[in-house]
Amino acid sequence: MGSIRLQLTLWCGVAIALMLAVLGVSLYLTLQHSLQSQFNASLVARATLLVDTLDWDPHRGFHVSPDFTPVAGGGAEGTPRYFQIWSLQGKSVLHPATLGKRNLKFLTPARNAAKFAAVDLPDDHDGRELAIRFREGNSDGDEHDHDHDHAHHHDRHDPLGDTHKNRSIHTSAAEHIGQDYILAVARPTDDLDNALSSIAWSLAVYCSLATLCSAALIAWLLNRGLRPVNTIAQQIAGVGAAHLKDRITAENIPRELIPIVDRLNKLLERVEAAVLREKALTADMAHELRTPLAGLRTGAELALTRLRTCEEYQRTLRQSLDISIQMQEMVENLLTLARLEAGAWGQAAENCRLDQMTDQQLKGCTARINSRAVTLDSSGISPAVVKAPPELVLLVLRNVLDNAVSYVNHGGTIRVVLKSESDAVTLTVANTGSAISVQQSQQIFERFWRGDDSRTDQGRHSGLGLSIVQNVMRQIGGRVIVESAVGQWFTIVLLFPKHGGDGSHDNPGHERL
Repeated sequence: MGSIRLQLTLWCGVAIALMLAVLGVSLYLTLQHSLQSQFNASLVARATLLVDTLDWDPHRGFHVSPDFTPVAGGGAEGTPRYFQIWSLQGKSVLHPATLGKRNLKFLTPARNAAKFAAVDLPDDHDGRELAIRFREGNSDGDEHDHDHDHAHHHDRHDPLGDTHKNRSIHTSAAEHIGQDYILAVARPTDDLDNALSSIAWSLAVYCSLATLCSAALIAWLLNRGLRPVNTIAQQIAGVGAAHLKDRITAENIPRELIPIVDRLNKLLERVEAAVLREKALTADMAHELRTPLAGLRTGAELALTRLRTCEEYQRTLRQSLDISIQMQEMVENLLTLARLEAGAWGQAAENCRLDQMTDQQLKGCTARINSRAVTLDSSGISPAVVKAPPELVLLVLRNVLDNAVSYVNHGGTIRVVLKSESDAVTLTVANTGSAISVQQSQQIFERFWRGDDSRTDQGRHSGLGLSIVQNVMRQIGGRVIVESAVGQWFTIVLLFPKHGGDGSHDNPGHERL
């Protein structure tokens, strides 16, 4: 995708060009209509003038009064240069010499109406023609010529009016009723065409210049308006691995960009937390692995200092094996945690009998429980079904019960309660002899954290079990609640959703990043 600035400039330019084109065309059509209306009105005026200049007698027919002479432009001071009179049957009654051998178009307008058409005039001129109907009176006697001439200007009707007058010449024999004719008047449209062409070119040039100027102005405004984006980009570029504490400042930032700045700052906070967590993980892993590796090396070096008995070698090998098992469990737990945080656990959710799975895990801990004279109270386990990946459920149960068995005091009590409620299934695992204070209970989910001497001394625990539990519960849509007081009960409450848990929920790794 290209530059936003360029795209906005182009689209705004296109929009302005279309708008100016529409306005230009509308203005041109308006001016064209106005000029053509004026041109048509001038034709009507010339036709009216011509009707008043026509004389008619029985011998000569129609002729123009000698008081009026045609002029080249057909101005108001004379008759039009191009005109013709037709009978209603299409016969030319009057054909002036100015038309040469050409004829105007024969048009048939309605009474009291005008009809216009384009026409070719002599000398290769384009013209516009007007046709109207008018009525002329007639007489058979010359003795009434005086009456005819007297009535010429008084009895002729208005060609476009609502009423008309019939000029009649009275004779001793009878009255002659007037007859309708068609008068065609034409005028060159050269001046009109030149004016419209000049207007069209002017509008095209000015609209093009206005579009270019508008595009340049828009580009300048966009460049100025996008300066805050460039400022934010520069601030982001200044944030590196060594400056993760830096944040994007929201000073002098447009209101529309403030949500983006806030999201970026929150993202930087999560990135910083993730980097710090990974650094801590690396340091913790180095610290945790240093002890067993040192034990392996010390045992091997000690065994090689001199020849030893078979029993001594076997004891050294057993110690090395225990240390290797501890390291293997730590690595497996780290891999499990990494898979959970990466959302790579692809097992599908199933209906799991949580009560049966809990009983099965408790049976696996029986030997360890008996060896420490611990009382197990599992009478509160009720039938319950949850929908979740079975492997994840077993992982949670294994770590929670192992934590209780490992840290219960000698001769203490472990209580397991499972009950199904309307919206969730609650599993409570509690053990006596807690060495975790209320304040420390908020840290038990941190990786490699062991807050009391008893936990530190337990070489088989890496401090990852409860972190795994928290990640799994978040992934299946559940929750973990911890309650603890020194010397009293250490309680873990697991809240399983009845209908959740397909392993697709956001995990802590996703939340942090």
